[in-house]
Amino acid sequence: MVKTVIVEIERLDDKGFGIAKVGDSLLRIAYVLPGERVKILPKKTKKPIKPLSIISEAPNRTKPLCPYFGICGGCIWQHIKYNYQLELKQQRIEELFSPISSYINYIIKANRQWRYRNKMEFSFGGDRDNIQLGLKVLGRFDKVVNLDTCIIQGGKGDEILRIVRNFAYEKKLEPYDNVNHTGFLRFLVIRTSFNLGEIMVNLVTTTRGSIDLEALADKLKVNSLLWSVTDNLADVAVGQIQGVVGKDYITERLDNYFFRIYPYSFFQTNPLQAEKIFKLMRDVAGEGTIALDLYSGVGTIGLIVSENFEKVIGIEINKDAVSAAWVNAMINDVKNIEFIEGAVEKTLDKFLGTKIDVIFIDPPRPGLQRSVLKAINQILPKKIVYLSCNPKTQVRDIKYLIKEYKIDIVQPIDFFPQTPHIENLVVLSKK
Repeated sequence: MVKTVIVEIERLDDKGFGIAKVGDSLLRIAYVLPGERVKILPKKTKKPIKPLSIISEAPNRTKPLCPYFGICGGCIWQHIKYNYQLELKQQRIEELFSPISSYINYIIKANRQWRYRNKMEFSFGGDRDNIQLGLKVLGRFDKVVNLDTCIIQGGKGDEILRIVRNFAYEKKLEPYDNVNHTGFLRFLVIRTSFNLGEIMVNLVTTTRGSIDLEALADKLKVNSLLWSVTDNLADVAVGQIQGVVGKDYITERLDNYFFRIYPYSFFQTNPLQAEKIFKLMRDVAGEGTIALDLYSGVGTIGLIVSENFEKVIGIEINKDAVSAAWVNAMINDVKNIEFIEGAVEKTLDKFLGTKIDVIFIDPPRPGLQRSVLKAINQILPKKIVYLSCNPKTQVRDIKYLIKEYKIDIVQPIDFFPQTPHIENLVVLSKK
């Protein structure tokens, strides 16, 4: 019979979970802080376990605001005072970058610690008589926490949650079962334009049913309502659009530039912090003739920095994002920018021998492929401005680039309060 034990939390790992030693084993424990002593029931699992009780609390512990904290797998750092969250994130960046740089600025804090997200993806669960709509239980793919509120989402998100759940119950729509892969309702995606107040709702289902979209639109009263379908077994909120009420996009404004956001376009999740970092990227880049914007998405960075260059060229693999980027250039009357559809690793070689002043980079979490790094070190722009949502892969890439470059700035910024996620900007100049 497994007995409970009391352990001391040594540190937090890069996922934000506590690490404690039990015998020769290291356990990951959620909702704890370094230095705390907690009672646990040891389990052989790679997933984080929850403490049974906190025996001695760290001074930086605070009372979580969310009624679902400890059940929902969402923002797992609500128990940590915000200033200490910043310290922990700063420590993480210094651990990664201090071996290669002495220029590490202090993290830029978020002006808004709650209600800052412009996009939330909620999952359906339960059955026709007990429809659940919310976020997954920590460590579970098959169990949903039924939410009435999510205090990190902005706008009318809470009201939309309740309206959609009630609508699904009234219409007797069947939630999707992630174990047996049966049912109809899969995801509810809510996107909000913070500066212009527009709202998009995308209901993602299987093909086994239909929705009275007009009836739902009458209840929601949003700018854009979409119905998408997918039978893909992957637990991803993406589908083929079947119906639209209103527009098929919403518009956001950042730094006096307007951006259309389409259902499956990537757009920075915290627009208030994004505006800060994009302005900083423009300021540190200086001016020049040609700039490249790698992984350019809907053109956000390229458009904001375009006033500093005679020409900006964006490279993006997603066809829809490229189309949106051209539209965004048009509505902002920016004529010195163009977008190339293609994979960065297959397209960048075209610019060997071209004089490039600055390369802007904002890649997916896996970071840069070796072929991309080689091409950058052959193109040799005067500056590289590299923004990343994964400092671990970013520092790996920077170690390769510093063969030819020196680090001018390392600037973390907090895009995601109440979570361990860190956004980080590194600026390099040619040696």
